Amino acid sequence: MSERLVNVPLKLYREGSVRFYASDLDKLKEMGLDYTKAPVFYNPKMKLNRDLSILVFKALSLKTGADLMTASGVRALRLALEAGGEKIIANDRNYLSCYVVRLNANINDIKDKVRVKCEDARLLAEQLAVEGDRPEYLDLDPFGSPSPYIDSFLRAVRREGVLAITATDTPPLFGKYPIKLMRYYGVRGKKVPFFREFGIRALISFVLRVAGRLDLFVRPLLSYTTAHYIRVFFKVDFSPSKASRSITEDLGWIKLDKLRVTVHSEPVKDSMGPIWISRLSDPNLLDSLISMATGDAKDLLVKLRDEVDLPPYYYPLNLLASREKVQMPSVRWIIEELRGMGYKATRFHGDPVALKTDAPLDEVLRLIRLKRSS
Repeated sequence: MSERLVNVPLKLYREGSVRFYASDLDKLKEMGLDYTKAPVFYNPKMKLNRDLSILVFKALSLKTGADLMTASGVRALRLALEAGGEKIIANDRNYLSCYVVRLNANINDIKDKVRVKCEDARLLAEQLAVEGDRPEYLDLDPFGSPSPYIDSFLRAVRREGVLAITATDTPPLFGKYPIKLMRYYGVRGKKVPFFREFGIRALISFVLRVAGRLDLFVRPLLSYTTAHYIRVFFKVDFSPSKASRSITEDLGWIKLDKLRVTVHSEPVKDSMGPIWISRLSDPNLLDSLISMATGDAKDLLVKLRDEVDLPPYYYPLNLLASREKVQMPSVRWIIEELRGMGYKATRFHGDPVALKTDAPLDEVLRLIRLKRSS
């Protein structure tokens, strides 16, 4: 079904339990335009991102939330309709988006739960902080880097609430652009074999350090990377002492020498950091989420649960095999062999040919060479 509103082609979509209007992506494609040009933005490929938002909101029994870059409003609508949200702010500075979000709230019969605002995201975040009307859940999902918004959004979320951050500027976070990584996130780094996990840890480090300036303490509840983005859910609390302790204990510098990683509490020659060196997700929350999830969300959460207690970083088996000048062995075979030797081992959720394990690198290399001689 398609309709027009002020000469903008709209289409009625369904995601989760909600029906909503957004720009007709098929029409845009026919016009030779990318989905990013949609006047009322909607990206179906980010459904998993929103699915996990709904699960976290429900698992933590939250009631108030805000999506300050809401576009079509689909995330805010789902928080109200599916997750039990009683007071949800849906904000976008695009006046057309605000009009459509109001329409979408009406057709889902949740206009009493969804407050639509049309303001600059950072200004509204500061207003929420000053007026004390802080939500328990706040979502930050901008185009590109979230770094310009972190201060305002940290101030805006309720203490002991959740700040969920999406970063789509993965090239600098993954170390492809070291200068930009330093400029945006204050982390020294370069492209490393385990670049996806490095990017997650660099983002967490940045948020932790910004929070520390505000006397706030943050810890990651759920962290992952998939497709073109990194996503981290943070618990936020006021605690200067915890913030100081976390910066001392949970941040470190790493040095890479032929795929061997050493962790240092202070920078040393050719080291990279500071990055987060502790657990990426909360295992208890993962257990709760898995019990509620289905489909792609459950598949991802199970993978995250399998790797949550393993040491930082992963081994890209294709790269190891290439360096050993052999064909890459089956990832499943390597995992089974390591487990048979008493080690923990699993795939890394962000790369199907990458291995996370507590086995030393020499054992992994030995198995690769063993496969060659068999």
